[in-house]
Amino acid sequence: MNYFIYTTCGLFMVICQTTVIPRLAFVGYFFDLVLPVVIYLAAFRPLHEALPFTVFLGAVMDNLSGGPFGLYLTSYVWLFIVVRAAATIVRAENPIMIVSILIGAVAAQNALFFAVLGTSGQGYSSESFAVRIAIEQIGWVLLIGPFLAWGIRTAHRYSSQRSKKTTVGPPSDGP
Repeated sequence: MNYFIYTTCGLFMVICQTTVIPRLAFVGYFFDLVLPVVIYLAAFRPLHEALPFTVFLGAVMDNLSGGPFGLYLTSYVWLFIVVRAAATIVRAENPIMIVSILIGAVAAQNALFFAVLGTSGQGYSSESFAVRIAIEQIGWVLLIGPFLAWGIRTAHRYSSQRSKKTTVGPPSDGP
């Protein structure tokens, strides 16, 4: 059941990112919507649930993006590793911490993308343009991030309560 929910949520974010958001006139450069899903999986779900789905999302985004293959997969796996390590040190349920992790993820993903595209000769010629894109995406994170953090906390609490309810206890003998 969890894999179905992860797949549905991840594909919904991919569809929004690739078809809906580019059509909105007021959105210039929006951050990667799959990043909050990867952050949630890395911070709150067991490794055997989270890692295969993170690799799946990276492969889907690599196939749909048109960029160098492995770019999204690499960024998602490194983000997964860093968030997983950070979640052992800090309290990841804190909404401010989730937004901070998301800001760091957007900055790191932009740095990786511009480094790869710059070395391959496909990047933009102006560093100021790259900085402007990164700042605009971080601005979007600051606007949308608290709502995403609330959604991540709600999903984590719901899944925690649901897993507590489904634990099997000793059978009852009845009346």
